[in-house]
Parts: sequence; C-alpha cells; structure tokens
Amino acid sequence: MALAKVKKIELLAHATWRAELLALLQEAGVVQLEEAPKEETGLRAIEADVSRFDSVLHRLKRCLDILSAEEKRSLVDRISGRKPLVSLQEREELLTSDYLSLVDKIERIETEKSEILSRIKFLQKEMDFLEPLSRLDLPLSSFRGNGVLEVSIGTIPLDRLKDLEQLAKTEALWYEVVHKARRVGYVLLLYLRREKDLMETKLREVGLSPIYMPEALIEKAAKGKRVADVLDRDAREIEANLEKTKDLEEELKELAIHQEKLAKIYDVLYNEREKVACSRLLGSTEKVVYLEGWVRADDVPRLKKVLSPHEAECALFVRDPLPDEDSPAILKNPKPIQPFEVVTKLYGLPDRRSLDPTIPLAPFFFIFVGLCVSEAGYGLVVALLSLLYLKFGRAKGGALQFFRLLFFLGVSNIFLGTLVGGWFGFPVRQLALLDPLQDPLSFLVLSLVLGFAQVWFGTLLKLIIQVKERKYVQAIFVSGGWLVLLPALVAYFLTRNAGWGVVALAGATGIVLFSSPRRNPLARLFGGLYSLYDISKYLGDVLSYSRLLALGLATGVIAMVVNTLARTALGIPWVGWAAAAVIFVGGHLFNLAISFLGGFVHSMRLQFVEFFTKFFQAGGRPFRPFKLESKYAEFIST
Repeated sequence: MALAKVKKIELLAHATWRAELLALLQEAGVVQLEEAPKEETGLRAIEADVSRFDSVLHRLKRCLDILSAEEKRSLVDRISGRKPLVSLQEREELLTSDYLSLVDKIERIETEKSEILSRIKFLQKEMDFLEPLSRLDLPLSSFRGNGVLEVSIGTIPLDRLKDLEQLAKTEALWYEVVHKARRVGYVLLLYLRREKDLMETKLREVGLSPIYMPEALIEKAAKGKRVADVLDRDAREIEANLEKTKDLEEELKELAIHQEKLAKIYDVLYNEREKVACSRLLGSTEKVVYLEGWVRADDVPRLKKVLSPHEAECALFVRDPLPDEDSPAILKNPKPIQPFEVVTKLYGLPDRRSLDPTIPLAPFFFIFVGLCVSEAGYGLVVALLSLLYLKFGRAKGGALQFFRLLFFLGVSNIFLGTLVGGWFGFPVRQLALLDPLQDPLSFLVLSLVLGFAQVWFGTLLKLIIQVKERKYVQAIFVSGGWLVLLPALVAYFLTRNAGWGVVALAGATGIVLFSSPRRNPLARLFGGLYSLYDISKYLGDVLSYSRLLALGLATGVIAMVVNTLARTALGIPWVGWAAAAVIFVGGHLFNLAISFLGGFVHSMRLQFVEFFTKFFQAGGRPFRPFKLESKYAEFIST
C-alpha cells in the first residue's frame, strides 16, 4: 500500500553536450525534469525556439488528415490500433529525408481541390438561383434596363396573383408567371422606365418581392444568351470540375502510400520539439548546464548505466527528497493489482502522507462489479473480448491497464454471476447459492454486510495512517473507538447481550473524551458528544451499498425480459427464428453495455464516497517522465 520511493537527481554537464544529454534522458524515459532554480543559483535561462517545429508539425498533421481520408485499413487494424515500428536508425534517417517536398505536393493538391470544390459550390448556388427562371425566353442583358421599358423579375405569393392581375388592368404593366413553386410564383414584369418608382411601390403593395439579377451574372452571359444557356454552361463546367476532383483524388490515393512515413516523421519531429522545449527547464553558465528532476528509486541504476559511458561530460548526484519538497506520487502494486490503479487514478493520486488505496479497494471493487452485473454470460463475453484486444491490440499504458481491468471484471462476473445470477438470463440452479429475484432480502443483507466490512476497513486504514504520523491518541481512542463501537453495536442489536453493550460503551467513551482538540473540559466533552453524531454518517454509508441489490436485480430482470421477447418472436411464421435471434443478441448486448457501465460507475462511487473518505488523502503530483512520446508510431531502441 506504500507509494514507490523516488529520488531527487541533480546533474551537471558541459554546455556543449546539452543536446546529447537531453537525447539520452529522453531515450531512457525515467526522469521527470523540473525547472532549475535559476534566481537562487544565478544560472541563466536557456532560450528555446520551437516555432519552426510547430509550423512543420501543423503542416504534417494537416497532410495526415488529408491522406487518412484516402487510407484503406482493415477492420482488424482499426480495432487493434496497430502502429508502425520505428527504430533508432530509421529516426535519424527520417530527420534528414526530403519530406517537405512531399508535404508541398499534398498541400498543393488539396488547395487545388478545395478551390475547385468552392467553384462547384458557387456554380450550384448560381444554378439554384436561375433554375426557376429557366423558361425566360429573353437575353440576360435585358435586365440592365436599357431603353424605354424596365424589365424585372420577382416572387409573389400564389394567393396574391389576382391582386397582381387587377393591378395590370389599371396600370401600364405587363407580367408573365414563368414558374410556380410550392407557395410562390416567379413573375417576369415589364413597365415604363419613367414610372419605375411608382410601379415598384404598387408592386410591393400587392406582395411582390423583387429579385435582382447580379451584374456579374449578366456580364458572364455572352450577348444574346438566355437563362437556359447559362444553366447548360454551368452544368458542363460543374461536370468538368468534378472530373478534375476525381483526378486529384487519384493523385492523393497514390500519395497515401507515404502516409506511414509522414506519420513516423511527425512523431520523430514532435519528440525533437519536446527535447528543445525542455531546454527551458535547465540552467546554464558559459560552460556548464544544470538540471534537476525526479526518478523512481528502482530506476536509479538504469539511469547511472545510461550515463556511465559519459562520465567525462557529466556528473550525476542522487539524494532522498527533502521534507519540504513536493515529490511526485508513483503507485507501486503487484502485477495482478495494477489494473485496479485505473480506479485510483480516476479519483486522484495519494498525498505523500497518505497511502496507496489500490490494494485495499481491489477485492471490494472486484466483488461489487460482479454483484452489480451478476451475469456470467456477460462476464464471459467481456473477458474474451478483453483478452483478444490484449493479444492483438498492442495496448499500452492506460489502455493496457483498462483492458486488463475489464478482463478481471469479466472473470468476477463469471464466478459471481454463476452463484447469484445466471447465463444470459438462464440461472443454473445447481450452482446458484442465492437468487436475488427469489430471495432479495438475503441479497440485501449480503450487500450491507459487504458495505459494513469496507467502511470498517476504511476506518482501520485511517488508524494505520494516524499511527504512521504518530498521532497515537487519535489513532487509539478515536479511530480505535469507532472500530470497537460499530461492530459492538451490531452484535448487541443482533444478540441483545449486555456484554456487547459494555464494549460499545467503551468505544463511545474514547470517542467522546478524545475526538475534540479543545482544552476546555466542558467544550471537549460536548465536542466529543457531537462527534458521536457521525454514527448516522456511518449508517448512511452502509445503506448506500444497497445499490448492489438494485443493479443486480435490474440486470437479471432485463435479461429475462429479453429471453421472453425472443421466445415470443419465435412464434412469428417464417421469420420468427430471425426475429428471435435479433432480439436475443441485440437485447443482451444492450443489457451488457448498460449493466457493465452501471456496475463500474456505481462500484467506483462506493469507493470514492463511502470508502476513500474514511482514510484517503488525495493531492499527489503525477510522475511524468521525459520520454519518447508517440501518436502514430511505436519507437523501438534497436
């Protein structure tokens, strides 16, 4: 339950050897660099310009996004997330390769394609504008309004056409409906130019909205060309542009074979950028650079081995953390327990004065998820899928731990689901120890007993922490008092034995007399009596574990409903078997998803709210070593 030991390192090196030093530390990946105390030591800051890397990385990322649209990956590769391997020698070759010319070519093709697509979009909008006017049998140049007559077009609601007709009878106005849409009509209008202002006013009064023909469109139309001619020309231009985009897409497909290379270059350059950026953390003089950081104690020999061939260029000093130094928190657990660190990290890393709660929570979390889901069939599916991903997916880091945790939770459901649930909604009576549907009270009692055990255990861990901090009075009389009071009260109410009542009273006495820090005896007494009110909090925490019953019942009931619906569907003639299969598979997959999600979330909540609050103190700083990072590729040392 203890955190891994860490050491503080201080390193001096020749200023000319700075780049090589950072490269060695990055390759080793065991040191978390800290900013050197420059003001206190009089060291100078090192300027590190990473803008040139940022520009190239941005361009590479854009090219990779472009090529990914043309990439064809197998389903196995997409699911497994396999990454190409990059050796040390290949990284050096990639840095000196002429990749910018390839980037330029991809960007040129994409820019040209974007311009063509923008042109197509513009032409399509132009055609949408002209389509209702395709029946106009006059040149577009007529809309310039030369001569005595004013030629215009507009839209009018269909129910106002009679008003327009009446206006045409009383005024020098000629019109023709050239197109009728769902609610409006498109109208061609002719009237005397000298009466333009008057006619426009009267036309607005009858509900006509003018449509202004863009001058650019009129200019584009050759002399005598009509709307139909422009539409035909736009359609041909769109078709020609679509052919150009197809040619450009073919070029991109041919260039997609370089996607892996560009992905490797991106990762290599990103790590070069980080190496330069980390120079800012160092302090320097004219001839020496100084850095400091943290390293896991177990990794100190490895770090020394990496630096040993370079003793002439650098000097390494290793020491224990000082009491006032904020060292990073590193979880250290046996390999079978490590997957449960996922739960701990979701809450936060422990403070140095606290302890790692992963081992204490692991058995409880394992059991709680099994009881929440209580389905052996679902557990088998999750365990097998997790194993497949672990086998073929090349999972690393957090993903690796998460899928290992899923595997353990699947195993939990195989065992507990068989004992208290079933297989896909079908209970195995011969192996079942408890049926929540037939005997929910016993399941509730089991949930509360487990809850009481974990809450009591959390208080015991608090006592251990207080002893380590040498708070002996609080540990023995207050935490110890609760450890005595809680089980004694339960035993007393179950047996009515006066002896248990005396034991409970002894525990309560310790809490009353020593829980308050006040020196005034009367205030101390009343403060201690008030502390006994926390017994209601303990009761509420234990009752929270009844959610294990609720979720376990929900999973079993939904599974049985799915089976009932599938059996009912079998009675459908001809397609009954297919409908039943769809209902059975789809229903159980849905139930599996919501059951595991609910079981994971609620079991995690029990750890965070009911268990951790008894002893756990978060606030630890994560350990982030300076190492090779990869997004698209996987680095290997050979």
